[in-house]
Amino acid sequence: MKIMLLTDVPPCKNYTAGIVLNILCGFLLEAGHDVCCFAVQSEAIENSAEIPEDKKSLIPFASARMPKENWGHASPHFLSSYIRNNLAAILELPPIARKAVAFAKSNDVDLIWSVVQGQSTIKLTERIAKSSGLEYVVQVWDPPNWWLRDNRFDEKTTKYVLNAFGRIIRNSKCCIAASWVMAETYTERYGCPKSIPVILGFDPERVQPKREKNPHRFTIVFSGQMYASNELQSLIYALDILGWQFEGKEIVLRCYGRAFQLFFSHSARVEVCGWLPYDDLVTELAEADLLYCPYWFDPVFEEEASLSFPSKLTTYFKTGVPVLFHGPDYASPRKFIAETGSAYICGTLYPPGIVEVLQYIMTDTNRHAVGEQGFYTFSQRLTLENMRSNFFEALGI
Repeated sequence: MKIMLLTDVPPCKNYTAGIVLNILCGFLLEAGHDVCCFAVQSEAIENSAEIPEDKKSLIPFASARMPKENWGHASPHFLSSYIRNNLAAILELPPIARKAVAFAKSNDVDLIWSVVQGQSTIKLTERIAKSSGLEYVVQVWDPPNWWLRDNRFDEKTTKYVLNAFGRIIRNSKCCIAASWVMAETYTERYGCPKSIPVILGFDPERVQPKREKNPHRFTIVFSGQMYASNELQSLIYALDILGWQFEGKEIVLRCYGRAFQLFFSHSARVEVCGWLPYDDLVTELAEADLLYCPYWFDPVFEEEASLSFPSKLTTYFKTGVPVLFHGPDYASPRKFIAETGSAYICGTLYPPGIVEVLQYIMTDTNRHAVGEQGFYTFSQRLTLENMRSNFFEALGI
């Protein structure tokens, strides 16, 4: 089969979405399918995405500049968003769609695989599919409300985009969902033929730490994008209450990622380590005593928390280190963890309540077993083979 990937982030090594797409493209190429990629990307992504050499040599690429979508941050908010985003939809998207259709035809494409996020990718999917007459599947990382809200889309344009999103899901061959809950919800909500979760997976081999753990230190590690900043900040406040020590052990919080905006007391023991490539990161994670995964409590993010699934959980579970999930009852990963018994759960933002959970974890004689259950869950449900099987089922190959 010949498949065109339509995306705002190309398969690459240095963005989470690109890392997942790089793995999925690898599955297709290994199975003898042809892949081409039409990337509608921002200038920042275009200049920084590190596309692996094997993908450069095996995948034909074409690109177009992503129309600006954050007009709502200008003043006045409503008029700026309404006028500029709708002008972009009318004037900028049609020529991009024509270029994508021509690219698909020149590569004899049989199926479009579209990764959608904001207005441009959603509306381009609808235009390209209609103009080309090709079947398509839609892959969703997060509900589009998150993108629209973050870019301050006005209410009317938001409604237009969400209606278009509903149409492309309903008319797709399959929706590739970010979680099991999203797959069920979108099938019921939009009536799509089928929806299958494709979760980031890795090879089943366990990660081994390079160094011995310090018996006098309890190291908590967070890695990835800091979207749940209030939750991470509340953990820091809880550690302040503990004085960054417990039962003779120093507590250290180590953060791996590109950017952090946090407030620390003078006694805080926080190490900000920056971004690391995956292979280096997982060995660092394996040296931790506890891996921390925060998720939104704010009701504004209820849909995102309910339907999305953090890729860091797969990475965490692969290490066999105990995991602490910090999020509300309705969160998709919390339901998965409750079902599998694969991690500790903290269901409060109240720092004294977090202190109680941390004290329980640090004194739990079965803490090692929690880490083992996390690794077992990974080996059964979050491996590359699980990912490949679900992806191929979604594509119908």
